[in-house]
Amino acid sequence: MARRFRVGLCQMVSQLEGVETNFSTLEGLLGRASKANCQLAVLPENLLTFGLKTRFTRDEQVQWLVRFSALARAHKLWLVAGSMPLHGFSWADGDGDGDWEVSADTIRWHDASEDVKPFATCVVFDDQGRIASAYRKMHLFDADVKDNTGAYRESDSFARGDMPVVCETPWGRMGVGICYDLRFPEYFRALRQQGADFVVLPSAFTWATGKVHWELLLRARAVENQIVMIGVNQGGEHTPQRKTWGDSMVVNGWGEIIARAGDDKLLEDSQLGEHLVVTQVDLDELELLRKDMPVWNHRRLQ
Repeated sequence: MARRFRVGLCQMVSQLEGVETNFSTLEGLLGRASKANCQLAVLPENLLTFGLKTRFTRDEQVQWLVRFSALARAHKLWLVAGSMPLHGFSWADGDGDGDWEVSADTIRWHDASEDVKPFATCVVFDDQGRIASAYRKMHLFDADVKDNTGAYRESDSFARGDMPVVCETPWGRMGVGICYDLRFPEYFRALRQQGADFVVLPSAFTWATGKVHWELLLRARAVENQIVMIGVNQGGEHTPQRKTWGDSMVVNGWGEIIARAGDDKLLEDSQLGEHLVVTQVDLDELELLRKDMPVWNHRRLQ
């Protein structure tokens, strides 16, 4: 198993003009990631429907999944498709060896009614366009923040997921989280317990919270669990009331930032806007760290 891979962090400023505008942006970023020889690309939270309604028809949802599948296949890269408002779904097993395409025929829906709340769902596609896993956001952002929005009540629009997700990749085991999950260390403990080597975190941290906590929390989760953290954020002004922090970054298991959208000396001027951050992740290096300092084996409370 190859333990090194190139990852592209596709930071966006998703627009209220609609889904097609945001698809156009992400297609450009994925094209650039492919030209940079990335093997994995990660998109931010709520990349298609930021600031829009959260209820979409099943036909619309199926078409999103089909398009993401086609992009992963066309660019021959693993794709972490940020998050989308999806109702409960599953997919057919095909002929037993996983050789099937994502289509209206392979998507199955758990709920009979489209009136139920959707889940904020991160879908992972392999480089053949097949769905490798899907994670439903467990921790919903219900908080009051001192910014122009003031009150956030994600649970008004979304149902809450109930299961951490780790999936196999060609390089190691990948855990999946979404944004507000970052504030809950027990979630990342659970991912490491399931064998995660690295974690992808599509996010849309607000300007006010991101400025103080984004880097701090990513580095803390990496050090606590000796995992690589890949945080990909929305980054910019979406409306006069809504601004996100950006500064997408990769943190290694020692807590070092190995790549980021921002310059730490001029952070507030440089971390915003559309960015493609490309870097190599070395999981052999992570294994040496775990061997030299076997923190996981020294736990007393489990």
